[in-house]
Amino acid sequence: MDYLPAIGIIASIIFLISKILQICRILLWRPYALTKHFKKQGIVGPPCSILYGSLHEVKKLNMAARQTVLDTNSHDITPRIVPHYHKWSSLYGETFLYWFGMQPRICISDPELAKQILSNKFGFYVKPSSRPSVQTLVGNKGLVLISGLDWVKHRRIINPAFSLDKLKVMVKRMTACTISKLDEWNNQVVAAEDHCHSIEMNGEFKELTADIIAHTAFGSSYAQGLEVFEAQQELQKYCAATHTDIFIPGSQYLPTPLNLQIWKLDKKVKTSLKSIIESRLNSKATGSSCEVDDLLGLMLEASESDGKPKLNLLFWLLTATSLSSFLLLLTSI
Repeated sequence: MDYLPAIGIIASIIFLISKILQICRILLWRPYALTKHFKKQGIVGPPCSILYGSLHEVKKLNMAARQTVLDTNSHDITPRIVPHYHKWSSLYGETFLYWFGMQPRICISDPELAKQILSNKFGFYVKPSSRPSVQTLVGNKGLVLISGLDWVKHRRIINPAFSLDKLKVMVKRMTACTISKLDEWNNQVVAAEDHCHSIEMNGEFKELTADIIAHTAFGSSYAQGLEVFEAQQELQKYCAATHTDIFIPGSQYLPTPLNLQIWKLDKKVKTSLKSIIESRLNSKATGSSCEVDDLLGLMLEASESDGKPKLNLLFWLLTATSLSSFLLLLTSI
């Protein structure tokens, strides 16, 4: 039995060596091998540093871009929005390789090539793994992150809400919300001195799109869903702030100030949504009139057999930003 301690020590050493080799393979050999492999195909990119990959340069370029002032006569926003792509595409060509931490990424700008890759049915292109903060924002079972049979099931649940007949009903609600917002702007101008009043359009469009989504998707007013929209916006800010930071697995469970704030906002979103859903269910139980053809109604109906789907309002911010950009382009014509 004297040899048992020696066997334990040898096993521990072998286990430790295997882990060291695994780390070396991920941090050293894999970046070198992939860089060399793509270089033979004419695809190059910025150098890869250990752990950070190209994130250091991305952070530096983003900080420099925030200090610049956009030319109001130019529609080229690439140097401000994605400065790393603007620089690397000019240095390494339209197709290049860069490292998001230890994850290799190939940037492709050819629309036909991108279409061919995304429409491939053999499963060569898979959705990259997302951080826990992003999963909290968009839902770990949302359409953005899931694939395969889960994606097909969720798409089948949501798709009827966007049929032509349903969209016609939604257009009426969208029109009513938009006219109400236009009347509000007109009243502000009339009440102002000299009938001249400045309006911050980005914030107004966020309020308008939130009101439209609340009516068409949730069957509630903007005031009832206000906490949901505000919390989603705050969550997006935290996700964007940590987007270029190194993620350490398991760190999402630590009570750091960032995680505590994310947990707080996530709880606020779920509480507000629960209140809206319970109000809908109570109306249905009492026989009161309620929307049955909107997105929430369809998801609640499907939840009876498929579980409770995750609701996500990220597209609200995307729509508001798109409207603001579109208006900016119109004013510069």
